[in-house]
Amino acid sequence: MTLKHAALALGLMALLPTAALAQVIDDPEATVVEALVVNARLPGPAWWKVSDADTTIYVLGTLASLPKGLGWDTSVLERRLDGAFALIMPPVGRAGLTDIPALLRLRGKLKSDVPLDQAAPELAPRLARVRTQLGKAPDSYSEWSPLGAGMMIGLDYQKTTRLDGGEPDRTVERLARKRKVKSRPAGVYKAMPMVKAVVREHSAEAGRLCLEGMLSEVEAGTAATQAAARAWAEGNVRGAIAGPRNFQRCMRAMPGMADMQQRSLNDEVNALAEAMKTPGHAVALFSIRGLVAEDGVLDRLRARGFKVTTPGDTPG
Repeated sequence: MTLKHAALALGLMALLPTAALAQVIDDPEATVVEALVVNARLPGPAWWKVSDADTTIYVLGTLASLPKGLGWDTSVLERRLDGAFALIMPPVGRAGLTDIPALLRLRGKLKSDVPLDQAAPELAPRLARVRTQLGKAPDSYSEWSPLGAGMMIGLDYQKTTRLDGGEPDRTVERLARKRKVKSRPAGVYKAMPMVKAVVREHSAEAGRLCLEGMLSEVEAGTAATQAAARAWAEGNVRGAIAGPRNFQRCMRAMPGMADMQQRSLNDEVNALAEAMKTPGHAVALFSIRGLVAEDGVLDRLRARGFKVTTPGDTPG
């Protein structure tokens, strides 16, 4: 699920991509289909192909964000966009201008009357180290609840890692517009109900676990994220899916998020299946882990009788 581009409290969806949980949470993408985890033969990131007698959809597996300035070979993308009847993008969550006052109120609910070091005393030494690591004042994050602090630390950490949450989607859409290929999301959801549920109904344990995971991620540094991004750009599928997956685990601990992620998966599969009714070829852009997961997008499409070709097979 991609809910990257919103403001204020919607940052909850974008600022916890690196927050890990210390407990075991149901993770439907934990197991991958090994037959689908194949490195690309063509230059650039890995592509899968879904086809039947008269339709082909080229599916690019992506990461949630890329380091700013990371170059990647777009030649295969550009070739496949030529003549495509559609660009199918991940589901999106949207909020309107009228939602801004509610978002501001929700943001306030992530603050706490109890100083953070007192709310999570066992994490106080780690909080002090992370503040120093991020160049923040000793009282930074003190006014926030554990979940709110995790969000704020996530924002500051994202700045230090120079990750761009708009990529690679932005580049793909720009190249599609240049070729007059219409882009459409696999689903459109109202963001406010999701955000309200997360902010108002999350448990104290879930908030604390997300904060603890965020601290662990900052302490560990950016090496794993950078390595996964480089692997992705080189078509190294196993390397790309080996990067941090903490966003999914954290969000699945939040109210309603497990159901939302299942809805997103269903919408992605249905969008591709519907596109297969149109002769010709199209391009799709979905999470690389979600593509190759057991009972994931490609696994389900194979079960429906479509042919799935891996990045290592003869390119078409």
